[in-house]
Amino acid sequence: MKVSKKQITEARLKAAMNRLLDGKPEKVKPSGKITLNRINNEAGLSASYIHKFPEFVNEAEAIIANYEKEHGTTYIESLIEHQVDESEVEKLKRKLKTEKRLKETYKEQRDTFKAIADQIVEKEASLHFRIYELQEEIRQLTHGSVTPINRK
Repeated sequence: MKVSKKQITEARLKAAMNRLLDGKPEKVKPSGKITLNRINNEAGLSASYIHKFPEFVNEAEAIIANYEKEHGTTYIESLIEHQVDESEVEKLKRKLKTEKRLKETYKEQRDTFKAIADQIVEKEASLHFRIYELQEEIRQLTHGSVTPINRK
């Protein structure tokens, strides 16, 4: 008996929903309300892929409503239940590391853009000088009867 891709995906969705109901998700945060989007993400599917399975969506909505009615957990309560113990110092260190990384990236980009701008200015100056040289050559060939091009 060959198993279709649809059956495999539906099995992934059911397993993801069960993990969320048990409070032991693998791909999403354990805190938060159980929604179709979280089930979809926990199953590792692309955005809104869950809606290609209308029977499962109807079943899941009923299970979610029943779960919320039985457990009565709100979003805030589930956040408190699954709160990760991370000290304020660790949070600040993580934030500082991220900011340093961003700052370095921005500095590299700034330096790259400055170098490009300098090259453009240098090229423009050499082209203007070449225009001047060509004007002088034309003036000498025509004995000064050509009007020079003015820069604006």
